[in-house]
Amino acid sequence: MTPEARMDRLERIAKLFVAAGLRARRNMRELDDKIGIVIDFQIQNEERFNEQDAKINMLIEFQQRNEERFALLAEYQANTDRRVDKLLDILGNGRNKD
Repeated sequence: MTPEARMDRLERIAKLFVAAGLRARRNMRELDDKIGIVIDFQIQNEERFNEQDAKINMLIEFQQRNEERFALLAEYQANTDRRVDKLLDILGNGRNKD
């Protein structure tokens, strides 16, 4: 192989390396852009999840308050039932005397 042919061959190989390097850089930039998009979506999803968590915690608190109120209401209802029973007993005894 002549020195000129060797030089041509080396130039072609160098051009291939340059083209491969440019292609690799372009691919890396594209990957960086895609990774950036994924990160942005992840940040948005985390914000949404935080909002949902806050709403869920609020609903849990409301549910706990409602359970306390229902327990109190059940207690009041039981007291009312006892009073009504006593009143009916009093009224029933009063009628039996007549």
